[in-house]
Amino acid sequence: MRTSSVHTGSGRRRAPALAAAVTLLALAAAGCGSSSGSSSASGPSSTPPDTATATTPTSPAAPTDSGTTATSPVTTGAPAPSTAAPGGTPATSRPAPAPAASARCTVTDLKLRLGRGDPGAGQIYFPLTFTNITAHACVLDGYPGVSLLRGDGSVIGRPAAREPGRAGSIRLAPGSTVQADLHTLNQGVREGGCWRTPTFVKVYPPGSTDAMTLAVGSPVVCGDTFDVGPVH
Repeated sequence: MRTSSVHTGSGRRRAPALAAAVTLLALAAAGCGSSSGSSSASGPSSTPPDTATATTPTSPAAPTDSGTTATSPVTTGAPAPSTAAPGGTPATSRPAPAPAASARCTVTDLKLRLGRGDPGAGQIYFPLTFTNITAHACVLDGYPGVSLLRGDGSVIGRPAAREPGRAGSIRLAPGSTVQADLHTLNQGVREGGCWRTPTFVKVYPPGSTDAMTLAVGSPVVCGDTFDVGPVH
């Protein structure tokens, strides 16, 4: 009976001590949690705050795909012409093509006409005209070749000699006309008489080996003078 009484008293003494220990442990745990929360709020963060990037000097932006940077000044106006051809090949400037040169007038390009004589001071000139009858321009340059013919096609006297003059290249637009002057003398100005009246005049345009023939009744060459000047 004494033994039972002793054990009961010991258990009663341990219970308050155990309760006190539990209370101390709880208070200690609460204190640790409060200390930890305070440290987390006031201590330095392991990661830089978000506002740090606003005060950090910015370096020039890296080039973008278009070859410009974010800090490059923006220019206005039309874009510069490209120096590269499609496919990345550098473009090379080519000179503008030169205008095509007009071809020499041929007998099929021209209409021939012999005008009336213009006498003066013993000299007489007959205008031999060439007209471009095509839809394209052509060129005449120099002297025509001229002969007077009988009805049978034989030459009267000799072909016209070249009278001194300045020969130049003349461009005939469609419908344009140039002329060369046939020259002789009035009858009686010089001895030698006059040639017979021609039936045809045979004309080689300047630079041509083909001839044009025209029915005429003049010129009547006198004084053995028969010349032709350059086209003008």
